[in-house]
Order: sequence, then structure tokens, then C-alpha cells
Amino acid sequence: MFKDENKRLYKEAVINYKNKNFDRSLALFEKIIAIDSKYSEAYANISLIKKIKKNYEASFYYLKKAIDIKPQNAIYHFDMGNLLIETKDFNKAISSYLKAIKLNFTSVTIYHNLAMAYEKIGDEKKAIITLKSAIEIDGTFANTYNIIGAILFRQKKYQQSADMFSMALTVDPKLYGAHSNKGACLNKLKKYDQAITELNLAIKYDPNNSAAYTNIGNVYYKKYDYRQAIRMHKQSIKLNKNVANSHSNLANSFKKLGYNEQAITSYKRAITLKPDYVNAHFDLATTYLMIEDFINGWLEYEWRSAKEEMRGHKLHYEKILSFPLFTGKENIVNKKILIYSEQGFGDSLQFIRYVSTLEEKHKCKIIISTQKELVTLFKENYDLYEVICRKEDEVPYFDYQVSLLSLPYVLNIKKKGEIPLIQPYLFSYRESNILIKKEEKIIYVGINWSASIDGETFQDKVFDLKYFEPLFLNKKIKVYSLQVGPQSKDIKKYGFENDIVDLSAELDSFAKTASLINQLDIVISSDTSVAHLSGALNKEVWIALQKVPDWRWGIKSEYSMWYKSARLFRQKHNGQWDSVFQSIFTEMNKKYNIDLNRSLGKNRVF
Repeated sequence: MFKDENKRLYKEAVINYKNKNFDRSLALFEKIIAIDSKYSEAYANISLIKKIKKNYEASFYYLKKAIDIKPQNAIYHFDMGNLLIETKDFNKAISSYLKAIKLNFTSVTIYHNLAMAYEKIGDEKKAIITLKSAIEIDGTFANTYNIIGAILFRQKKYQQSADMFSMALTVDPKLYGAHSNKGACLNKLKKYDQAITELNLAIKYDPNNSAAYTNIGNVYYKKYDYRQAIRMHKQSIKLNKNVANSHSNLANSFKKLGYNEQAITSYKRAITLKPDYVNAHFDLATTYLMIEDFINGWLEYEWRSAKEEMRGHKLHYEKILSFPLFTGKENIVNKKILIYSEQGFGDSLQFIRYVSTLEEKHKCKIIISTQKELVTLFKENYDLYEVICRKEDEVPYFDYQVSLLSLPYVLNIKKKGEIPLIQPYLFSYRESNILIKKEEKIIYVGINWSASIDGETFQDKVFDLKYFEPLFLNKKIKVYSLQVGPQSKDIKKYGFENDIVDLSAELDSFAKTASLINQLDIVISSDTSVAHLSGALNKEVWIALQKVPDWRWGIKSEYSMWYKSARLFRQKHNGQWDSVFQSIFTEMNKKYNIDLNRSLGKNRVF
């Protein structure tokens, strides 16, 4: 009699649960266990209702009761895993999912959830292995391939990721979102036309796919078509205004057109939606700095430490970062403060000017921890400080630590006029074996054409060595390469060995590069560390810049707020260097009374 009554009650409870009458369903399940305290299914369902009501303590209690009654029930362990996921106890969730699998729970869903738990603890390798196990069980679930593709994308394995999205579409051609995901991969692979084709398919089949619009906007961004990118990002936002990434992407495109106020508004919207959106904070910082709003700019610039690219840096400096941070408010008179370099050589060369200001203002003792290639140069120029190699030398005792790039913030630099402009602020003391035997009436020009290949904006800063060819063909000019790294091989690649003096093998430190630069008449450089070094040495340097360059070069001026000796030559159109070099050669003609255009002849680049 009790058994039949419970069956009736259970059926009614389930109907109410499905109709979301949770209070009535709960009352019925509770009545069931009052009649039969071993009715495990009733405990499990009460747990689900308590979970819906966010009463997690009670949910755990009832689910544990169900498991105690039937420990071999795989579904209960699966439900426990889901409950633990919701309460963010991911390691215990993994344990519960593995118990479910051990009990022959063969649903693909369990593998998806287990993979999600592995992702949450940062073990993407096990997540992929788990999802591949799901494919072995049932390869007809397209979303499994889709999830693997998303993980591989985060790992920057873009071709493998694209292949997975293709597999997803093979299994289910109606998984239209996979077209969008594949398009994002192809964008990263610089296969822009193929990316647009995939993304247009995503939009064709699913016109309401906001992600597809923002992805295609990102492709147009890479193609320098910023107006079309803006149109796509705006459509994405129209479809879903609450996606922070779409607003940030829109801001990036505004920024490239020089619409800085619109960019700031969009970055702020992205941050409102996602307050810990690191890249949006950083890009907002560089926009503020671009328009010389240093108060907001330096504050937001502190977000750079949270960027993904800084993970290795923080790991290396883990011990140093455990020491007290100097924020500008502490009394550090006669205290030792360790100032460490971060990011690229150019950043270190630009910001090293603030070290003396810090010492003068706070009467502290300075230790500089920097890249190996900068140690000799900084030791020669800051002989009163301890200068150590950040990866090789033992760190001496210190009281506080701060990043070199945080000095303008802790020094409360509020306006352009407060930037230390005593120049040169670096000097070359080493002649070594890099000594130029000069000839009269010869113009000695140093050139640099490529930024660090590890930099985030590498592609935009790079131009072809061939643009310098008019210099090589003029008998009044002798050209010295200041290029180091893989791009120095371009000299041999283009057959310019007899036209350029290549000392790259000897330029193993910035002290040696500084010695060479000081003997030249002028330096013409891309936006790279050579430009910063030349400016710090107060050597005349002409810098070839993209239309909207890195924040430190400002918006329109041909002069730099950082270096008195620098002159800026900007693209007229995004991605086009021809006009930049036409302007450079015109100015060379005026300055040195030469005719570079005549020397172009058949080899004219433009």
C-alpha cells in the first residue's frame, strides 16, 4: 500500500517539478521520504530543488543521503559533480565525475562537465583528453569538437583549432556558430579572405549571431578597414549590448581612426560590463596616455601587470614581488628600493629617466634589475646605483620594490611638463672595437627596420628593408645597420651585403649599440628600442610610424614629448609606408643637399 502511494506521490512531484511548481514538488518529495526513508530518488530530487533555490548546504545534505543509500548510482555522483561546480569546488567536482564514469556512466554530458572542471583548474590538457574520450563514446556530438576547438584557440594553436571547428561542421552542418569560431582562427592565421568567407556563412545562417559580427569586425581591423570594422562591431552590440568584448573591439577600431573620445567611451562600457577586463583597462590606459591625460592614464596603466603576457614575468619575479610594494606614499628615506624592468627594451630605455627623479624626491637608495643587454649601459650611466641582471645576478637586500614602468604613477606625473627632459640622459662611454673610420663629406646613417618579433604590435611596426634602398645607392651616404635579431638576415636575403655595414654580430649589448650610434650623423628607425636609445642619447633620430602609432608618440605632432632629438614621420594611410619614406627622403635632400630621388633609377621602390 505504501509503495503504491509513493509511486503516485513521486509521479505527481515530478509533474510539478517539470512545471516549475518547486514548492509543491518539494512538499511531495518530503512526504515520500517521511513514508519511506530509503527512497533515494526523492532525496536526490529534493537536492535539485534546494540547489535551484541556492540553498547549497541543504542540497549537499540530501544528495549525500541519496548517495549513502545507493552509492553505486552513477547519476547521483554526476549530480554531486554539478553541485560542486556550482559552488566552485572544482577539484571535488572532478572526483565526483570520475566516480560516475567508473560506474559506467557513458553519457557524453558527463565528459563535457568533467572537461569543464579541468578547464576551471587550468588543466586544459586533461580537458582535451576527456573530450576526446567523449568522441570515442559518441562522435556524433558536434559540440564536443567545438569545445576542443575553443580550448586550442585559447592555447594559440590556431590551425588545430580551425581543424576542430571544421570537424564540428562535418558532424553537424547546422552548428553555425562553428563557422564564426573557425573564422576567428583564420583571422589569427592571417588568412583574412577565408576568415571573411566563414564569418559571412555564420551570419547568413544565423543573422542574430552577435559573436560572428564582432569576429568579422576583427578581421576588417586586421585588414586596416577600420570603418567597416566599426560597422560590424556596432551590429554585434545591437544584437547583444551586454558583451564586454564587443565594446572593447569597437573601441580598438575607433582608436585606430584617431577617434579617441569614442574609444574611451566604449572601453568604459566594456569595463562596466566586466570590471576586471584587463585588456580593456590597458587599452583605455594607452588611449588616455595618447591624449596626454596622465592622471587617468598612469592609473589605468597599472592594469598591465594583470595581462596574460605578464604571467612569465611575474613568475620570474615571484620572490621580488613578495616584498612590500612602493606606492609613492611610504617613507623610503635611506631605504633600499629595487626597481625592475618589464616588457621590452624600449620601455626600459624610455622610463629609466625617472630613476634619478625618484632618488631626488625620496632620498632613497636604488637597485636596478634589468635585462642582460642593458646592464652595461645602465651601469655606466648610473654608477652610484646597484645595477643587476634580472635573470643571472643574485638579488641583494632591499626594502621595497616597484616596476620601472610604474614610476610615473608613483611620482604622480600629471602633465607633459613634468616629464624629465634633461637630454641626453644616457651617454656612451664604451668605444670597444666598434670605431668608425670617418671620411670627409660622407653622411653616416644608421638604420633599423624591424621591431621585436615578440611584441604585440610587431606586424604594424615592421616595414621592408628595401624602403631604405635609395640611401644605399647614393655615394654620399654610408649606411650602418643597427638591426639585431632574425631580421638582420634581411641584408643577405636582399643582396645588400655590399651596401650596408652590418655589425649585428658585435651588437650584443646596448652599450655597444650606443657607441655606434654616437658616431653616426643620423638614425632612421622603426618604432623600436633603437629609436628610444637614440633619443635617450640625444642623437638625431627620424622615426617611421604607423598612422595611429603606439601611445608614446602622440596623435599628430612631428615632434616627441619624450625626446628632443626625435622627429616623427607618420603614415598618411594605414599600413602604407610609401609616403613615409617619400617624406623622409625629401627631408634628407633638404638637410644634406643631396638628391635621393635621382639615385632611385630603375630600383625605385615606390
